[in-house]
Amino acid sequence: MDKRIYLCLAHMSGKEQGFIKEAFDTNWVVPLGPNVNGFEADLKEFVTASIDELETKEVVALSAGTAAVHLALIACGVKPGDEVMVQSFTFCASSHPITYLGAKPVFVDSEMDTWNMDPELLEVAIKDRIEKTGKKPKAIVPVYLYGMPAKIDEIIAVAEKYDIPVIEDAAEGFGSKYNGQMCG
Repeated sequence: MDKRIYLCLAHMSGKEQGFIKEAFDTNWVVPLGPNVNGFEADLKEFVTASIDELETKEVVALSAGTAAVHLALIACGVKPGDEVMVQSFTFCASSHPITYLGAKPVFVDSEMDTWNMDPELLEVAIKDRIEKTGKKPKAIVPVYLYGMPAKIDEIIAVAEKYDIPVIEDAAEGFGSKYNGQMCG
């Protein structure tokens, strides 16, 4: 059988072509420009529509979700030799930023409902790492595969128990909601 089922196809037609031409014609290819600024403003409005007005969020466009995870790990203070929990069923883009920093990914298996990080196995893995290394992991990176939100409330409950920051890799969950809030 030769029929392929593609995970994701690039689709560039209509207005996208015009925006690309405009960026080149106005020489706003790098560093940024009005199209990126407009995209960030529109994205902020989209993702914060379900958030309480008292809460402020900012949006920054990066080259890829991998870059976002990389910067978030740096913000969490991840250094060489640290361990970071990440789910095993994911793409290398979720674990590569960990290794870029000289840290070690510790893989946690998925649960059956969402195929994302299993909160129960996460806690088992954290206890194991503390017992074996004498220190807790530096961060937890659940990934929202195929648009499916992880069981983030349960993951955050485990993270809070051990005082470990959570970095949501919600690149594939863009537009998905969990408990009425946009993922990520």
